[in-house]
Amino acid sequence: MISVSKEPVVVVGNGLAGISFACALRQGGYTGELTLLSDEAEAPYDRPPLSKAYLKDGDTQRIRLDESRLNGARLLRGVRAEMLDLDGRKLTLSDGQVIPWGTLVLATGARPRELRSLEAFGKPTLTLRTLDDARRLRELIQPGRLLLLIGAGVIGLELAATAREAGCGVTVLESQARVMGRTAPPTLSDYVAGRHLRAGVDLRLGRVMAECVEGEAVLDDGSRIAPDFVVVGIGVRSNDELARAAGIRCDDGIFVDGHGRTSAPGVLAVGDVARQVHPISGEVVRIETWSNAQMQGAAAARSWLNSDTPSFAETPWYWSDQYDLRIQGVGIPRGEREVVRGDVSAGKFALLQFQGRKLVGASCVNNGKDFGLLRKLVGLEYEANDQQWASAPDLRKIA
Repeated sequence: MISVSKEPVVVVGNGLAGISFACALRQGGYTGELTLLSDEAEAPYDRPPLSKAYLKDGDTQRIRLDESRLNGARLLRGVRAEMLDLDGRKLTLSDGQVIPWGTLVLATGARPRELRSLEAFGKPTLTLRTLDDARRLRELIQPGRLLLLIGAGVIGLELAATAREAGCGVTVLESQARVMGRTAPPTLSDYVAGRHLRAGVDLRLGRVMAECVEGEAVLDDGSRIAPDFVVVGIGVRSNDELARAAGIRCDDGIFVDGHGRTSAPGVLAVGDVARQVHPISGEVVRIETWSNAQMQGAAAARSWLNSDTPSFAETPWYWSDQYDLRIQGVGIPRGEREVVRGDVSAGKFALLQFQGRKLVGASCVNNGKDFGLLRKLVGLEYEANDQQWASAPDLRKIA
């Protein structure tokens, strides 16, 4: 049933998930009062370019999100949501305003985890999440300087590639035995690590920092690194404090159903802060990808407008640009067995993950043709054998 409600809608957070929700709401015909607020003073922007294109060209206009479809929404910037009153349906802001809401959308995202052991390091120590972070990094990334990057996830390795291409020395410190451990199968991890090594990155895998001594990082094996600046990229934690304080069900993220609804009537959550059922693994997780923020935000708006809208169950996917590599992944990066399509040594291939007959995930390098099809195929069961998957010229003929 299509909703004709004119109740005021308030969106906390103007990142991709919040903007996607608001634009889909307007596109779906909602003409009521719509307010978006953010604790950043910046106009809405896209985050993926912060570790790549923006560090190279510094062009803020190229990373702005499109606000033209918000159609008269009120935009409040540089203010925080301080207190949520569920019974009175009011939101108190850091500047003293109290905003009434009929529906509240929490798109508060996540923030980087920090290392307190670096507080007395004596060198610039940053994370990379906001435009201000990227501005500071642009000043620091200079030829001849040494960057110590703690953490070898997707964003960290994108930053490593960008810094190397700018002539900056890079040492990557990763406590796990391989890079991109959360998002990539071992075959892909090994390939990406090799590409960084060939670019001159000093990869220290399975190593942690034991202490900081006079501007030097002392590792657990006794080796020392004296960087000019440090970037910490060890994951994020959800910004769910507002919801938790109000009694909404949370656990490093706000639990939502397939329509974005939380445990509190009238309150939705979308994007990185939402804890949802993964459509492939069935686990309740936070999905920290651009595609999920965009798709889930828009899907929650459609569900709010029309109660007959099916539950959101899009398979999450991601991409990463590092040097000359376009890396793409969909589904989950693990299965009972892996099928390789293409030639890994040639730098153009796909890695297919199977659980029985079910294709549960795929990772591609410089192989957009396969990836476009695999995004549609993941999650289903097939009769084709491994050799057919590996050698078929066209995946559509065996799927």
